[in-house]
Amino acid sequence: MKNKLRAAGRTLLLDVGLRGKLLCIFFLLLVLPLGAFTLYAFHRINTVIEEQTFSAAEKAFEDTHTAVEDLLARLPQVTDILTMDPALYTLAASDPESTTYIQRLNDRDRISTTFDYLRSMSGVDRIRLYVSNDYLYTNSADIVSLASVEGSAWMDAFRDGGVACWFGPADFADEPEGEREWYSLMRLLYDPSHVQQPLAILRVDIAADRVSAAVSRSTITRNGTVLLLDGGRVLTASDPDRAQQLSGSLPVAGAPGWAEVDTPQGPCRAQAVALENCGWTLAAALPRDDIFRTSRELRLEMLAVVALLAAAACFLAYRLSQSITRRLYLLNDTMHAVERGDVSARVEPQGRDEIGQLMRSFSNMMGRIDTLMDEKLEQGQQIKALELKALQAQINPHFLYNSLDLINCTAITRNVPEISQMVNALARFYRLSLSRGREVIPLADELRHARLYVEIQNMRFEDRVQVEWEVEPGVEACPIIKIVLQPIIENAIIHGIFERPDKTGRLRIAAFRRGADLVITVEDDGVGMDAETLRANFSADASSANTKGGYGVRNINERLHLAYGPGYGLFCESEPGRGTRVTIRVPAADTAPSDDER
Repeated sequence: MKNKLRAAGRTLLLDVGLRGKLLCIFFLLLVLPLGAFTLYAFHRINTVIEEQTFSAAEKAFEDTHTAVEDLLARLPQVTDILTMDPALYTLAASDPESTTYIQRLNDRDRISTTFDYLRSMSGVDRIRLYVSNDYLYTNSADIVSLASVEGSAWMDAFRDGGVACWFGPADFADEPEGEREWYSLMRLLYDPSHVQQPLAILRVDIAADRVSAAVSRSTITRNGTVLLLDGGRVLTASDPDRAQQLSGSLPVAGAPGWAEVDTPQGPCRAQAVALENCGWTLAAALPRDDIFRTSRELRLEMLAVVALLAAAACFLAYRLSQSITRRLYLLNDTMHAVERGDVSARVEPQGRDEIGQLMRSFSNMMGRIDTLMDEKLEQGQQIKALELKALQAQINPHFLYNSLDLINCTAITRNVPEISQMVNALARFYRLSLSRGREVIPLADELRHARLYVEIQNMRFEDRVQVEWEVEPGVEACPIIKIVLQPIIENAIIHGIFERPDKTGRLRIAAFRRGADLVITVEDDGVGMDAETLRANFSADASSANTKGGYGVRNINERLHLAYGPGYGLFCESEPGRGTRVTIRVPAADTAPSDDER
């Protein structure tokens, strides 16, 4: 009986439509777990929030402690370095009457250079040396006369026997406006020859706003406060108004963990640590209300959310399942239509979820298939057209090569060596053009073909073109499709050099490897091209406009793209009146045998 009921249940589950299954899943996985989770969350939320708050507060306080201590630790580091510098003692102890003006300038420059270097390397904001002698440069930015600060309140610390003293902005309240906002470490220097005799005071400063920014950047809680204290005096705080009320209620520095304290603002959790170098204290206080405010707000929000979800879950589940199944059915019907051979069938994407993305991907895929079919057809037509042009280019050289052979024999018989020389060059030129029917030849053959063309042109035009060849050893064996270099050289001569007033010029042809590519450059000092002509001949979307040399250049570019891909081809730089540089870039593949090797 149990087996029959189990089998009937499985059959019923399989026969239920996708929409019914989704409704059951939504109810089982949303409503029931939500109720259980709510009960558990009420129990755990206070503990979790408190732990997270204190964990975040501890991390933020540690970051603030590290930042403040790092800033203040720079001051004793700089003073330790400078107290070891004998130049300070020499300058402070020297007698102005027995020191030349040049020596004073040298002393000042040496000390200023040292101060500037330490400021840039250590990150302190100012270094000063207070000296008792009366140099010309005292009361400058770096070296100040002790007499000018004799009445300052901070001097009392040294009169009471202090050697190294820390000061905050409040200690400079009687100073001028620009001299108040500093945290300073001052150290008394003694005369090396009279160790009991004070010689000068070395002062290293950090701007007060940098320390205040380090203290205030900690976002512990909404009303939490971080304070920097010197005993019971507040040096700076993230909230100065609260700081004055909290300063007398904070725990002793070094006490472990967060302590419960009563303050005029109510119960707080507080912690304090002593800063190593200066003896000051960094403290933080978190109001108890801030700690548990989030948990109270979350409890109220959860009650409202549970009530809304319980009321809307069934309605949303029904509408969502309807939306999912409707779009799936539509996509399934369209795919069946394509399967039956209707490649024009499309589905309009609906929504931005996974099903909407699936519908959009299917439509994009079908559109891409149509595009690829059109591109394949167009590419086939281009290949056929280029093959026909190549065949025509081969037929004409065959006929001309045989005719030139007859002309050469006649020139030798009639004893006309100039004609024989030109005919031989033309014959070799067209023999390389034929390349025994091969489309890909070694670069050496392509270079010979180009050299013969230049030789013929110089025979014709009385050596008006000077050519410089720079071929990197080893690149001659690299394969390249034939007749790509000669048309570029022809354009450079005909449309570049021969359009100059004197119809003379220079060519520079170079071939070399660059990474995994073979690079060939053709540079001329001809008339150059303007931007419009350059774009018409060499841009990717250049049309078949009737520009100078345009058809041959575009033909070569198309052949290179078909042979090696869109990343290779021709690249041109030109400037009117300055000349043109054309670069041919192809992959440096394996070597190919030349005509001489065959």
